[in-house]
Amino acid sequence: CDDSEDTDNDSDDDNFEPLQFKCSNLLLGHGDQKHRDSSYQEATHLSAASHTSLSGVVLASCHRDGTCKLWDLATRRCIVNDAAGGRRSGPGLAIRRLDQMQQFVYQSRDVLGSVSLHDIHRPLDSILQIHTYSTTFCQMAPCHTAENSQYDAADDGATMAGDRNLIALPTQEQSVAIIRDLRCDPTSNPTYRIDIGNDCYDSMVYSSRRNYGMLTSLGLCQQEKAQQLVLGCGMEDGSALFYDLRSTGSPWLLDHSAEKHECSSNETLSRFMCHTKLGNDPVLSLDLSNSFSKGTGTPSLVAVAGCAGDADELSELPEADQGTISTIKIKLADEESTNVDGGMDSSLSNTTSSMRASVRTKTNTCSIESGGKIGVSVCRFRLDGRIFAVGGWDRRLRLFDRASSKPLAILHGHEDTVTSVDWAGNASSTGLLATGAGDGRICIYRVFPNTSLKR
Repeated sequence: CDDSEDTDNDSDDDNFEPLQFKCSNLLLGHGDQKHRDSSYQEATHLSAASHTSLSGVVLASCHRDGTCKLWDLATRRCIVNDAAGGRRSGPGLAIRRLDQMQQFVYQSRDVLGSVSLHDIHRPLDSILQIHTYSTTFCQMAPCHTAENSQYDAADDGATMAGDRNLIALPTQEQSVAIIRDLRCDPTSNPTYRIDIGNDCYDSMVYSSRRNYGMLTSLGLCQQEKAQQLVLGCGMEDGSALFYDLRSTGSPWLLDHSAEKHECSSNETLSRFMCHTKLGNDPVLSLDLSNSFSKGTGTPSLVAVAGCAGDADELSELPEADQGTISTIKIKLADEESTNVDGGMDSSLSNTTSSMRASVRTKTNTCSIESGGKIGVSVCRFRLDGRIFAVGGWDRRLRLFDRASSKPLAILHGHEDTVTSVDWAGNASSTGLLATGAGDGRICIYRVFPNTSLKR
């Protein structure tokens, strides 16, 4: 296959006004007095216009003491002190909003690996409780769907609505991921189970489970064009693996009436999964978004991944390999070669393509020569996929253009590693972006708002 087509040009998406950088930040929290220095007192003084635009906006946050708080951004007050009701015995690990839904999911690192679903209007009454029994720092990943889908037909609309209820989760087995439907009984079998590096894989193509190490990050996305469901897995050894879960004869789809499923052929596995090596350090964060390239070619996605990193070790590598932020192009397999029985048509074997991933760019946070902390904790695409944000160990938040992978801005506001990032659901118009860090602070930024879009 010709990788020269692996472009991600947004030139056909010119219905947007030029990006304008505007930024304001505000401090939330009731932390120790040492966190209330004068610079952050000043940061809380927003303009009247900012107060107006924040009206009705609620932010959810999780904390080291296991609490899950809700904030009214217009008043900068905590309106729910603990949505978890004091029932978590471990620290909060992640909190994620479900796309285009008034719900959020809270994950804590307690002995049960608890994950709970909450309605923003009734947060104290959890809708669902899931026990993953995961003891790692791997965070859950709700399914990302396109912001403005062109698929309005009944079937496609139902598929997209259903995908918004899917969530990828770590498990007690450190190299196994599952995907659950949040509308289903949490005690039933998951929808998909992915055993990374199991014996079904072609050992000549893919490494063994021992070589990948444990699962360190997850990403889940619906490919809008093909309505395919793609899972991304970041691994301890620096690998990123991708799975087309809705491929014909998917070996990862579980029969809910049985505990086990049989392995498919190595040929099927190698066509509908792919991997790429990003470095030798763990992939701590992974996010997926739809690709908006021109034409009617092979459906594809774009991923952004952030890795841990040591400046001294990376300085000994070639400059092209020193980056801890990677953008990856994932092309799905061509399924037009399947026959009516769901099997492979051998007459078309010479024209079929397998799923493949290629690293487009690698870049650093701070300069390696500076001796700073170059690792990355979190990466998140804006819902429309045009921009992604990267939170670094160097206490800074960086914004990048998705199409070119060029940096757009560096934002300050934290005194410790930026550990969490989330875009508002309407961030393409409002520009609202929230960050949390090890210093106990939450900062709210307004970046590249597009006021011509409907909020």
